[in-house]
Amino acid sequence: WFDARMRNLLRALLMTVICGLLASCETFRENKVLITCHVQTNEIEHPSEIMRLPIDGQEMTFKKVPEFSQRSIAAFQPFPADEGQGNGLLLQLDAKGKNYLEAASRLQQGMIMLTMINAVPVDMVQLDQPITDGRFSIWRGVSDETIKEMDKFYPRLNRLKSASRWMDMLPSTDKE
Repeated sequence: WFDARMRNLLRALLMTVICGLLASCETFRENKVLITCHVQTNEIEHPSEIMRLPIDGQEMTFKKVPEFSQRSIAAFQPFPADEGQGNGLLLQLDAKGKNYLEAASRLQQGMIMLTMINAVPVDMVQLDQPITDGRFSIWRGVSDETIKEMDKFYPRLNRLKSASRWMDMLPSTDKE
């Protein structure tokens, strides 16, 4: 009697696990786009916290830890870049990314923010004023393949709707 009951319990447990795995197969899709934005820093930082990159014939120093990454993207909109330099992206960041971008743009004014896609530098902008709306532009260097991959994970800005008529309330987590 005990063995039969234990077998039935193990079968039920196994079926539950299998059903859970099949239902969550969507979560096993891998995002193949890594977008990071790094702020320029000076040489007095600890060497383990900075990266030196040759850009336009000169060596520039940036923080290794990004200000935000693709995990903070709520939506995006591609656009053609100037002079045939691929595409650009307008990123709408979630609440966490918006706060980090605003803090960086306030505290690091005059510095350069480097955007990297899959660990390759693609664009730089100078932080000349606070960015308070959570929108960040990558002006060039984004491939068509990157946009196709992003379409699998993020909505386009023109399809994103706020949860409120009075204020901008965008989702900040995958479940929202």
